[in-house]
Amino acid sequence: MGHGHEQNHWRSARPNPPHGLRWWLRPVPVLVCGLGLSLIGVGLLGAGGTDESRTGQQEMTSAELQLPGTRVGDMVARRPTSNGNEAGMNDVQNVGQQSAAPAEDTSPLASAPATPDDTRETNGSEPSMEPVETTAEADAAPEEPHEGPEWETIEVRSGDSLAAIFSRAGLSAGDLHRLVNTDDRTSRLQRIYPGDEIHFHVEDDSLRGLRYDLDDSDTLVVSRDEDDDFAVSIESRAVETRVKHASGVVNSSLFVAGLDAGLSHGQIMRLMHIFEWQVDFDRDVRSGDVFSVAYESYYIDDEHVRDGPILAARYVNRGRQMDAVRYTDPDGTTGYYSPDGENLRKAFIRRPVEGARISSHFNPNRKHPVLGVRRPHLGTDFAASSGTPIMAAGNGRVVHRGRKGGYGRTIIIEHANRYRTLYAHMSRYANGISVGSRVEQGQTIGYVGASGLVTGAHLHYEFIKDGSHRNPMRVELPSGDPVAEEHMTDFMARAAPLVAQLENMSEQQLALRDEE
Repeated sequence: MGHGHEQNHWRSARPNPPHGLRWWLRPVPVLVCGLGLSLIGVGLLGAGGTDESRTGQQEMTSAELQLPGTRVGDMVARRPTSNGNEAGMNDVQNVGQQSAAPAEDTSPLASAPATPDDTRETNGSEPSMEPVETTAEADAAPEEPHEGPEWETIEVRSGDSLAAIFSRAGLSAGDLHRLVNTDDRTSRLQRIYPGDEIHFHVEDDSLRGLRYDLDDSDTLVVSRDEDDDFAVSIESRAVETRVKHASGVVNSSLFVAGLDAGLSHGQIMRLMHIFEWQVDFDRDVRSGDVFSVAYESYYIDDEHVRDGPILAARYVNRGRQMDAVRYTDPDGTTGYYSPDGENLRKAFIRRPVEGARISSHFNPNRKHPVLGVRRPHLGTDFAASSGTPIMAAGNGRVVHRGRKGGYGRTIIIEHANRYRTLYAHMSRYANGISVGSRVEQGQTIGYVGASGLVTGAHLHYEFIKDGSHRNPMRVELPSGDPVAEEHMTDFMARAAPLVAQLENMSEQQLALRDEE
């Protein structure tokens, strides 16, 4: 009884639910929100097009999501048409043209290429798609067949042999042997240099043609004749010779002044060689020295290919004028002579190594760089890289070839008129040089090295007259042979116009200096 009384008491204490207007309005906001969302969804779906197109879009999207690895191109290829069917790329273009209100599609999907292999319909069947042809491919003209033989160009590299080059061209040693032994012209292929180019025409691993520029004007041409033998010819282009002039004043160095005047490095070296017996270009050049040069220059098809010899030159050193004229006598002997026919070339060359610098001068009281004691330095040292050619200073006969104490590998040449020259520290001797050999001025007798008691590669050169050592750079050298008496008339006739050119250039140079 007590328990039930308490329960009834609890029920009687529970408040009665409200049944007024406020209670009935509680669901209204929820209904309003739901209705608004429904209207918004209908509006978005309506903006997409017709029910059929929306159905097609939904099917397309479903199909894309169901295909793993689908690419952008696949989506474009299966873009539905207005009737709900899937269309290829060509059909997409037609749809855009037939639409009543066409819209330009600038999305990436519109231009992405389709891949036929990846295109599949949602039912698993393979739709037929024509390959897409790009504009460049459609506009490209068909490639015309190549006319003439195929040529391959191979550049000669440092250390290359002709056998290695033929191997790179796919040719056998037999082709090489047969070619170089065809005649004297093809044998010149054995004298190739790095940077040269050889052009090959090869068919079925056989040499059918070859072209090689022998020089600026001549080209070696090889082809197969009807008997499968090599037909050889030389193609020559006409070379035009022009006489050019250059003059200048030395300010800082002769090289700088020569370059400013338009001379090449080679021409500047030739100018120095002409007057090397009269001027020590290491020590005697002064600011204010003047030079003038007339030289040949060669052109092919109006294009400069190289410079030729200096025809006439003038050098004024500290006020002392020296002129040189190039002359070849009827016997074929060529040299540079003064305007009165005296030979500018002396009986000896002052510099047996071309282009080398003097690293140590003649000095009777020099301290030896290795031994550290006072020991006379009775010669001139010319520093150059190992292997640089060494020339005989004059005509003579080799009287010593071999090692000579601290001199290392040494050659001594005996000349006429009481002279001897010594060349020490060689790396090796030139071929054919032995005791008793006759040598001519300028002939290579050996190569710069570091044999003997030295600190680096150089040539030690001594000049001996009547048994006494003389300074090679200062000693008065005997002259060479002048123009022969029987050729003097011819020489004077050829020299006169060249000397006149030198005078004209000197006058122009003086006029320019006066204007400055």
